[in-house]
Amino acid sequence: MLIKILSILALIALFFIISQSADLIVLHLRQLGEKLGVKVFFLGLVLGIMTSLPEMAIGINSIISDIPSISFGNMVGGNIVLFGLVLAISIILHRKIKTKKETYPFLIVLLFLFFPLLLGLKGSLNFFDGLIIILAYVLLIIFLFHKNKENNNTKVKIIKRKSTQKHFFFILIGVIGLIISSELIVQTTKFILKDYNISLFVFGLILYSIGTNLPELIIALRSFKRKMGDLSFSNLLGSAMSNSLMLGILSTMKTINIEIDLAYWFLIIFTFIFFIILYIFYKTDQFLSRKEGIFLLVMYLIFLSGQIFIQIKY
Repeated sequence: MLIKILSILALIALFFIISQSADLIVLHLRQLGEKLGVKVFFLGLVLGIMTSLPEMAIGINSIISDIPSISFGNMVGGNIVLFGLVLAISIILHRKIKTKKETYPFLIVLLFLFFPLLLGLKGSLNFFDGLIIILAYVLLIIFLFHKNKENNNTKVKIIKRKSTQKHFFFILIGVIGLIISSELIVQTTKFILKDYNISLFVFGLILYSIGTNLPELIIALRSFKRKMGDLSFSNLLGSAMSNSLMLGILSTMKTINIEIDLAYWFLIIFTFIFFIILYIFYKTDQFLSRKEGIFLLVMYLIFLSGQIFIQIKY
C-alpha cells in the first residue's frame, strides 16, 4: 500500500517536472520569437508544437511500452481540456478575447480536430489513417499561412549570438527533461494500473490530457499578465492541431487499437456538441466573452464528470 501511495506521489511529481520542462522550452522559444519579430499567430502555432511535446513524448513511450491507447485518449481528450479548461480560464481572466471576422478557417480547424475521432470509429488508427491525418495537417497549415500572409510583416531585428545560444541551451535542457520524465511517467503508470481494472483509454483521456496540457495553462496565465489574449488563443489552436498531427505520426509507427465502448461514444458525441457551441461563440460578436468562458468551463466539468461516472458505473 505504501509503495502504491509513493508511486502516485511520484507520478504527480513527474507531471510537475514534465510541465516545467515544457514551460522552459516555451519561455525561451517565445523570447526568441519576440527578438526575431515573429507575428503572434505564427508564434502561437510554433508554441503549440512545442507545448505538445509532452503528448508526443508520452505517445512514443506508450507505443514502445505497447500501451498506445493512453496516447489516443490523451490527445483526443486533450482538445476538450484545451478549449474547455485552458481556453475557458484564459477567457475568464482576459474578460474577452477577440476573434477574426472570417470564421470559416476556424471551422476548418475544428473539422480537422474532429477527424481522428471519426477515423477511430472503425476500431483502430492504422498506417494509412496516419498518412491521411498528416496530409490534412500539412494542407491546413498551408491554408492558414495563405490566409495570414498578407499581415505577416515581420520586423528585422539584430540579435546577439550569445543571447540566442542561451535560449537554445535552455530549450535543449527542456527537451531532455521531457524525454526522461515521460518515460518515467509511462512506467509508473503501468505499475499503478496493474492491480486495478481501469481503462487505459479513460486514464489517458482524463489524467494525462490534463497533466500534459499544463504548459498551455501557464501560457494563458502569462499572456493574461501581458494582455496578450490572442497569443493564448493561437497557442491553443496550434497545440490542438499538433495533437492530431502527432496522433497521425504515432499511428504510422504502430496501429492504435480503440475500444468502441460507451466512453468513446460519449467522447465523440460530446466533442461534436462542444465544437458546435465553440464555433457559435467564436462567430458571434467577434469576441469570446467571460460568460462564454464560464459556459465552456461548465461543459468541461460535465465532460469530466460523465467520463468518471461511466468508468465507475461500467
